[in-house]
Amino acid sequence: MSAFQLLTIDIKDHIACVTMHRAPVNALNNELAKELTAAFLALKNDPEVRVVVITSAQKVFVAGADIAMMKGITEIKDLGEMLDFDRRLQFANSILEDMPKPTIAVINGHAMGGGTELALACDFRFIAETATMGLPEIKLGLLPGAGGIQKIVRLVGRSKALRLMLQGNALSAREALDLGLVEEVCTAENLLDTAMELARDLARQAPVAVAEIKKCVNAAQERDRDASLLCDVQGLGTLFITQDAGEGLKAFLEKRTPSFKGL
Repeated sequence: MSAFQLLTIDIKDHIACVTMHRAPVNALNNELAKELTAAFLALKNDPEVRVVVITSAQKVFVAGADIAMMKGITEIKDLGEMLDFDRRLQFANSILEDMPKPTIAVINGHAMGGGTELALACDFRFIAETATMGLPEIKLGLLPGAGGIQKIVRLVGRSKALRLMLQGNALSAREALDLGLVEEVCTAENLLDTAMELARDLARQAPVAVAEIKKCVNAAQERDRDASLLCDVQGLGTLFITQDAGEGLKAFLEKRTPSFKGL
């Protein structure tokens, strides 16, 4: 498997553990998106891998997209580059969602924006009791463009999904559990062990049967995902060139409350 700069992959007993380590908070940029894509494709096609676990070496799971990078793109008004970046994230998450092997997100720290979207692309999610999740893009004048809208609606329903995205508030681990976003809340000490217990059990099952069951479950949930993802990326493109989005990104970097004008 190719060498990676922003993540590591350890494979043992048919379980692949993908650990992100882009300091300080695994902010998603083009490089990390490309490495995740390459890793997921390699693991999808590796016959020795039966389960994929995703976690972080940082205190944060994924803080979201790299806001400084996005602000730089905004300043030069390069909409094409922004949409290419969004498509890279969508592609990585779609590979993960369609993986013919069980996938587990081990959310050891805060997972915001693109971090929540990455976790939602997994089949199972375990979260540390001190971690939070959320889709706060509305506070930047944007929307979750990496597939999170489609997944959150399917998981919790229209009204709860709308409230979560329109308010943009962070959910505590217990709130995420109550809403149905995660399977289990664990102490930091027990988090990885608990997730690996499930991984080992799943790795013992018949791989072909597992793949077929996943394919049927995905088909049962499918609502023309590709068309829905196109809607998301087009919506993000519309928002990205607004003054409000520029203000939201600038305010984030300046650590102040944005002043949106509806422009």
